[in-house]
Amino acid sequence: MHAFDYAAPQRLDEVLDILHQQAGKAKVLAGGTDMVLFMERGRWRPELVIELPRIEPFVGITLKDHLLHIGSRTTMRELETSQLLLTHAPILSWAASEVGSVQIRNLATIGGNIGTASPAGDTLPALLALNASVRLQSKRGERTLPLSEFFVGPGQTVLNPDEVITEVLVPILPQRTGSAFYKLAVRRYMDIAIVDVAVVLTTNEDGAIIDARIALGAVAPTPIRAYEAEERLKGNALDEHLAEEAAELAQRVARPITDQRGSAEYRRLMVGRLTRRLLLQAYQRAMSDA
Repeated sequence: MHAFDYAAPQRLDEVLDILHQQAGKAKVLAGGTDMVLFMERGRWRPELVIELPRIEPFVGITLKDHLLHIGSRTTMRELETSQLLLTHAPILSWAASEVGSVQIRNLATIGGNIGTASPAGDTLPALLALNASVRLQSKRGERTLPLSEFFVGPGQTVLNPDEVITEVLVPILPQRTGSAFYKLAVRRYMDIAIVDVAVVLTTNEDGAIIDARIALGAVAPTPIRAYEAEERLKGNALDEHLAEEAAELAQRVARPITDQRGSAEYRRLMVGRLTRRLLLQAYQRAMSDA
């Protein structure tokens, strides 16, 4: 690993000052589970590593104004075990529980998972299906972006060199909403996903779907939404036939590659099968929630 300087600011304004002064030369450190590997392999060569302080807004999970505020340094283990998430956004807890081992989840953070922008980042489809946003701050000010606008390519985001992710904002799920998540991997644990699928469905009193979100991971250059499939579901009660139609539409939007974990054909096939299964699960949960 190359030589670098290290800073441990204690306040948000100190973080922003350093990023402003060292824009393009510094990287922020939260859990480090990806960052250390990238630096060891020479993929990232920052001159300065800035460790984020364990203070608000970087840590904690709170509920305010129908939004879950999740600090970017919140660990996967905290997401996995948070009663607030289990009550209001369980799909994110499920996705976090699929990240690595318990030891890794005690270090890995939600901000790191988002900032690394891996097409196979396990929490990213769940966050997309939850309509999550990210709050970004710099000396120039603050902006909030839907996560759907944050990723631009493998490992690439719209984050500017002088900006830091401070919070993730997740709208709480309304009544009559069901969700489901599944990570397909060669090994059940400690492996990168072949396919990730996340589904959120909201129904009315008659069982018709009034909102649908289907998000896919590891099958395109970035995590993606299956918008055409979502629109096909709206206004209808779900049955086997409709679930199959929507699953086929989700398959069409997938643009997978072939690698050591699976072929493009296999990934596309599993997008369809998993989407169909998760739609039926989420719909059943939505109806039970009624």
